[in-house]
Amino acid sequence: MDEIGLSLKMRRLAAWLDTRCRPDSLIRRQFHGAPFGGCYITVDPGHQAPYASANLNRVYLCGAEAGIDSGSVRRLIDLFSAEGVTRFFVWLSPGPDMDLARGWLEQSGLSRVRRTGYPTLYQDGPAPAPFKTDLEIRQVGADDIAAAGEQLGETLWPEFARSAGQAGFFHYMAFDGARPVAIAALCMFEDIGYLMAAATVESHRKRGAQQALIAKRVERAGQLAVHRWFPKPSICSSIPTAICSAPDSAKRMKRKSMNGTAECLIRAATYRWPVR
Repeated sequence: MDEIGLSLKMRRLAAWLDTRCRPDSLIRRQFHGAPFGGCYITVDPGHQAPYASANLNRVYLCGAEAGIDSGSVRRLIDLFSAEGVTRFFVWLSPGPDMDLARGWLEQSGLSRVRRTGYPTLYQDGPAPAPFKTDLEIRQVGADDIAAAGEQLGETLWPEFARSAGQAGFFHYMAFDGARPVAIAALCMFEDIGYLMAAATVESHRKRGAQQALIAKRVERAGQLAVHRWFPKPSICSSIPTAICSAPDSAKRMKRKSMNGTAECLIRAATYRWPVR
């Protein structure tokens, strides 16, 4: 899969996930054509965190795509200002004329956040993912997730709980005896499986929970690809079955994720408004 094609797919995925995993109060706008091209925008005036990963005031932009010009960024700033938003982030992923897009953002007063990148890893086919853990991995349902809320505390991400029971989502937990200590989910979107919502209770980290949860989800994604009449990944490498994204370095992600077999195809850079 080429990087621009993957960027566009990931933007569609972000919009699809927001309709299923975010609160109804989140304002979502999908544009088609001038002045915002194919931008997908979310607005959340009540929560304006200083970090991109915790701030849902976002613009998903894939390069200098058709329908966007030098005045579009100023219009975006005005759009957020009209909603009472004083801090938002542009998530810039690969697309046409990247240098031009970067220039428009910087000339309009946005600054790139350089300390954190958001790479997307892509695995073409379900390669075996060996792991070692003394924890038990189980697929769980909405009732299990609700019952685990008190024990997991802040480890239980809202997106994990909200997507429980919805079509296309598969939820897993790692257990130490009867106690849940880690979570992770898989969703099937178009022709990919997406690994999401992974978290581990701090006191139980470095026990192999996430490696085991990755292996279980990659295995499940491969099974679903066959059941949904996609070509078998083992004989048709054009059908991806595992993609994951995280705020981490590509090298570290590749070492930790999917047994090092994934390829980093795209990296989303974030630009902040205002500069400070």
